[in-house]
Amino acid sequence: MGRTTVVALAGHKTNGEPVREVLLVEPDGDAYRLVATPALVLGVAAADLIQIDEGGNVTVLSRGGNVAVQLFGEHEWGDELASELAPYGARIDARAPRLTVLTVPVRVGFPAVESALAEWSGRHPAAEWYYGNVYAADGMTPLNWW
Repeated sequence: MGRTTVVALAGHKTNGEPVREVLLVEPDGDAYRLVATPALVLGVAAADLIQIDEGGNVTVLSRGGNVAVQLFGEHEWGDELASELAPYGARIDARAPRLTVLTVPVRVGFPAVESALAEWSGRHPAAEWYYGNVYAADGMTPLNWW
């Protein structure tokens, strides 16, 4: 089977309205393998095997070995960081206004990624970055899947 898209729940606006994102996937039995790391759906990255329920909630069945890095700032800054991390296999998977999402193989190691991010942040102090699939919904508790 080839690539297709599915709609997932990314969260809710302050007024309670759902926020949804279209995900690029490859069907895998009754599940889906993410082709690209999403911009809005947190907790997942490219190559993860997921299920999506009728409400659009995503459940990770197995990890694909990639870290999602969200960069908030100018797209040129994301291009710059992606270029610097390209030797490690990093790539840009998603874009939204003032958001670039990178996928980085976890085998690179967090020290290497964070060193590159620290150097990059020093050149772009107005930018911010976050891991998209390293911490639980509270933003502090490591998921420890690596």
